[in-house]
Amino acid sequence: MKLFIGDIIQKLRKIKGLTQEQVANALGITTSSVSKWETNNTYPDISLLSPLARLLGTAVDNVFNFKQKLSEEEIDTLLNRSK
Repeated sequence: MKLFIGDIIQKLRKIKGLTQEQVANALGITTSSVSKWETNNTYPDISLLSPLARLLGTAVDNVFNFKQKLSEEEIDTLLNRSK
């Protein structure tokens, strides 16, 4: 199962015990914006990624579910897309 960025943001926010309003206030944005991220309707602005990750107590890589090593299946999928 793949997680969308919004799902990861919501999960990390809840782990930290933060409300959408608290995240919005800390980042200087609207609660509606945070809600749209978490429902995967929009994405955070690139300028907010680092502050968001710090607020959520993680690295930007974790927000994107980035892994250093790809599985064989992921490599095959990427190679097949380029054909």
